[in-house]
Amino acid sequence: MTASSRPEHPRLRRSAGDRRAQLVQIGLELLPTTPVQELTIDEVARRAGISRSLLFHYFATKREYYTAVTRAAADLLWEHLLPAPGTPAEQQVTGMLDRYVGWVETFRDSHLAFVRGAGGGDPWVSEVYEETRGKLVELTLTTLDLPDDALRRQLVLAWFAFAEDLVGQWVAEPTMSRPDLLALLRDVLDRLVAR
Repeated sequence: MTASSRPEHPRLRRSAGDRRAQLVQIGLELLPTTPVQELTIDEVARRAGISRSLLFHYFATKREYYTAVTRAAADLLWEHLLPAPGTPAEQQVTGMLDRYVGWVETFRDSHLAFVRGAGGGDPWVSEVYEETRGKLVELTLTTLDLPDDALRRQLVLAWFAFAEDLVGQWVAEPTMSRPDLLALLRDVLDRLVAR
């Protein structure tokens, strides 16, 4: 091969880990407008500049790919909800609620599909959903300095179900101001855990 016939920029090969991360990132970028169960493998492969069959080299099945995207989205939600270090305990729960409302506003359809997918029996969604809720329950109990017992866990889990439903409805049709919504959510939580 002569110097003039060589390509100017050789194609860089990605490692398997880098390619998997790229494909998951593409799924995350599509989530604001497309629930994970509706992501098309063809569209993800097209955006990655690879063939559909090559995507299945990195993820054996569609379900494996969807699970990876769902887990990555849940991790982002978790990181988004965590309070900044040094935030006073009294502000941590209210801040978490405010950030949660913002998350649902941004990712309403995807979040709704995540919650409904978990409730509808999709095992791959349910596992990620339960892990995420469990971490949020622990964070809430710790922040409120409550005992981590079966009763408090049940109450906080029930409150999360209420909050998910109310926030999802409120984003679709705001019937109160955002500060009123946050105050209501916090009031219900405080009343439940005071038992």
